[in-house]
Amino acid sequence: MLKFYKNTTMVLLALIALTSVIIYCGIAESRLKASLFPSRDKSFLWTRSSEPRVPVDNTTLTIKNEVGTIEYDFILDQTKPSPYTHYSMYFIDFQDGYKMINLSRYNSISFKVICDPKNVLLFVLFSFDDKVTDLRDPPSRRVSRTAFSCDRHWNTITIKFNELDTPHWWLGRYGFDLSDKGYALDKTLGFAWINSSQSPLNTLSHVRLTDVNLQGRDYRYIYLTIIVSLLIWVIFLILILRKYVSVLTNQLKEKLIQDQQFLAYKKLSIEPQRDKAKSALLRFIATEYANAELSLESTATFLGSNRSKINDILKDELGLTFTAYLNKLRLTEAARLLAENEEANVSEIAYLVGYNNISYFNKLFKNEYQCTPKTFKSLYQNNNQKSD
Repeated sequence: MLKFYKNTTMVLLALIALTSVIIYCGIAESRLKASLFPSRDKSFLWTRSSEPRVPVDNTTLTIKNEVGTIEYDFILDQTKPSPYTHYSMYFIDFQDGYKMINLSRYNSISFKVICDPKNVLLFVLFSFDDKVTDLRDPPSRRVSRTAFSCDRHWNTITIKFNELDTPHWWLGRYGFDLSDKGYALDKTLGFAWINSSQSPLNTLSHVRLTDVNLQGRDYRYIYLTIIVSLLIWVIFLILILRKYVSVLTNQLKEKLIQDQQFLAYKKLSIEPQRDKAKSALLRFIATEYANAELSLESTATFLGSNRSKINDILKDELGLTFTAYLNKLRLTEAARLLAENEEANVSEIAYLVGYNNISYFNKLFKNEYQCTPKTFKSLYQNNNQKSD
């Protein structure tokens, strides 16, 4: 059994390592990433748009660079109530122009940004709304947005799509309830970086953007990983259980064979003529072990001996005390009866070998054979049926 435990431990450790690799690979494969800039994923072709294209009073936006980084400057006219500038990416199709993209597999967008001076900008997602959007009318696109801060140092901003919010002015303009926060991620038209009400006025503001990436998770790989891992562990548990039952059964058989010497005193290494006291003691116990009233005191009285001498004889011959030897003899006989009798009842066998207390019998049997009498019977007899 010790060898079984060692081998099982080694297989278990190997299986843990294998499962860890499978889970790692599954998680790695499940990660979705698409680059919008500076490299461009062919599935997400886009074109740039910016406003204002020409100065509106003192509000201007000037594109400085679009190689490696997107760089633009803007100035907001402080004399106007809501000066507006933006740099946008609109998804396109070379044949049909503007295009809706399904981004439902993606859960966020990330980008690196520098703002000089410190600024608060809005990230906006434009989507198609079945009720009001007309692709020929840009203002009818549904607007969903969130704010972020940036300064003179590169910062990586990650924005989760489920955290975007549709502003009240857009909902009110098109007659939606102000509680309507949903939008169709599978009908995305583009993204934009827009000044906010906290952007500095009448100040030249410089913005640099790079590493714009869509991020998501393909949960099919996660589910497949879970299924494969569970399947491996189920197979392992089934095989280990079968092996354990086989090893335990063989061990019980070997133990039962070894314990046969206790079933009759004549199988012990006794020389009756040389040691009559020993012979008489072993003969008496072998004859009376099934008597539930048998005890060290009654044995000593019957043999005309004393308790110490009886224990000394058994310790010299078997290395056991009277009680230990009696239990050994009874349990060995119980194991034999369980193994040989398919119809045997555990309670009946307990009484046959001298136990009136079934719970006590079960406890002693389990300590001796590492399993309950019922389990012993099942294992032993099932093994015999397979052998047949």
